[in-house]
Amino acid sequence: MSWLARIEEACAGFIERAFANMFPSDVEPAQIARKLVATMEAGTQSTESRALTAPHAYAVYVHPSDYERLRPHRAYLEEEWAALLNEVAQRVGISFAQPPAVQLREAGDAVLGAIGIDVLDEPVPAKPQPIVLRMVKGMPADGRYPVLRELRVGRSSESDIFLVDPSVSRMHATLELDGDRVVVRDAGSTNGTFVNGERVHVHTLQPGDRVAFGKTEMAVEAQEPA
Repeated sequence: MSWLARIEEACAGFIERAFANMFPSDVEPAQIARKLVATMEAGTQSTESRALTAPHAYAVYVHPSDYERLRPHRAYLEEEWAALLNEVAQRVGISFAQPPAVQLREAGDAVLGAIGIDVLDEPVPAKPQPIVLRMVKGMPADGRYPVLRELRVGRSSESDIFLVDPSVSRMHATLELDGDRVVVRDAGSTNGTFVNGERVHVHTLQPGDRVAFGKTEMAVEAQEPA
């Protein structure tokens, strides 16, 4: 199998796993993934020892409207795009000076729907560990919920965090990503959303906080590295 064929095979399989279910009607994340791989391929160089090396840091630029639509999923997308670059590189024998990293950025002069990608010379700051909500009071007793994208919290079985608690509204709250911050937003619930005992409508969560949806309470923790 040729080098390009192995890249395409890796792309197709990874994109199907990472983006097809979450973005069934929005093709941009998959388009960005393919363009990132093409940019990595174009920047790949052969050393004197014939080893293949490629830039490790990339910035993806999109129109502000596209950025706002993708922003709630930004941490997930950046992580998956970087994982794709790493998987493709391993398949074809490309190495990086550092683990691959991708940043999604908005560009005021970008065309709506267009994608721009630059190789970054400056180091990419290390990402903070994702926040995890750990069940303290409620069901399921062993519940742990990493916040890698926007999550809906409620008593509806369609919720991302499904809580079996009559004090919880069917659509109780959302957990949103604002850059590297996690924001809890009450959705007009009957019994309220509380952080450290205080009822809130919108609040930025920090490790150590306690967040309650009705009578269900969770601890906010930083996820430990794997």
